[in-house]
Amino acid sequence: MDLLYLILSKLSIPDLFRCAAVCSRWFVLVDEVCRSHDDQHPQIPWLVPESRIHINGENNVRNTYDFFSLSEDREYDIPSHPPHILKKIVGSSYGWLITTDKVSIAQLINPITGVQIDLPSIPTMHNWNLEARKAVLSSDPSRCGDYKVVFVFFCLHELKNFLFFVSAGDEKWTMIPERLYYYANIAFHDGKLYAVSKSKENKKLIVGAYDLSVPNSIPTRVRVADLPYIKNFTFSMCFFCTSSDDLLIVRATIEKVSEHHLKKIKVWKVDTNNGVIIPMNNLGKYALFIGLTSSLCLDTSSLPDLKSNSIYILNYLGESVVYNMEDKSFTSLNLPLLSSPMRPVLVWFTLSCAF
Repeated sequence: MDLLYLILSKLSIPDLFRCAAVCSRWFVLVDEVCRSHDDQHPQIPWLVPESRIHINGENNVRNTYDFFSLSEDREYDIPSHPPHILKKIVGSSYGWLITTDKVSIAQLINPITGVQIDLPSIPTMHNWNLEARKAVLSSDPSRCGDYKVVFVFFCLHELKNFLFFVSAGDEKWTMIPERLYYYANIAFHDGKLYAVSKSKENKKLIVGAYDLSVPNSIPTRVRVADLPYIKNFTFSMCFFCTSSDDLLIVRATIEKVSEHHLKKIKVWKVDTNNGVIIPMNNLGKYALFIGLTSSLCLDTSSLPDLKSNSIYILNYLGESVVYNMEDKSFTSLNLPLLSSPMRPVLVWFTLSCAF
């Protein structure tokens, strides 16, 4: 049984669940693997549409999450749990989907285990509704009870973004007061929240850090570094990726609207101690997965199906490609429609069966 446990701990989660159906003894062992966080094998990311429709009226016809397994090249329909409402995924961390509805509901959902955690109702700004643009988790709620959730909200009335966070068990949101009006991306690293942001007075992109660990205090931004300014570009987006040791920034740039294709990919490592960013030309054994609402950095040593030293770029202005850091080439990533007549915005999602 010890040998079987060792084998099970090296399987993908779909194969793990298939093994649980063999017999009662295997089911018990699979349950033990799921409850042991440190023994679970790294998982190749899945894809899930940003929004989905549930049975809650005559216009809604489905009650499942539609996932696509990159390694198996197949779709999975996973039943959802009440409430069956239209939800939008604004983030994905540690095997949890961070979701909102059109008005006020915000939740953390693990679609594999079915666990849901309700967050406080979405705040308003001077009685104006806020739209969630992106959200991140500080840690895995299934492993610790002191996690935090940070949201980037957009206020249409003020044409400005706002940062709000909530700690586990809080009944209301805390706003981080800032003069900045735009947040390109946010991420947790080494216990702090990092943001790539911009002020109206200065067009430079600023990398700032916020310490959210001090109770009953309003976090202030510590300026870490500035990103190089680029001229004559049409569209540019920045993404954070974090490994166990490093905080990385990826910038993807389109130079001409008529071409509508990615032309430049730049990667920097953020030296948080010295306040500088260091250009990177090689990711080594790592692969990055970046998208509008989620980004990942994975060690490919135990995941041979992934391309090391590469960046998987998802649904960036309609494109899904793999960028090779070595020869600077782009390869199309063919993805399914996932039960939609139009290609939806997709989100990277790493599975977790942890309880």
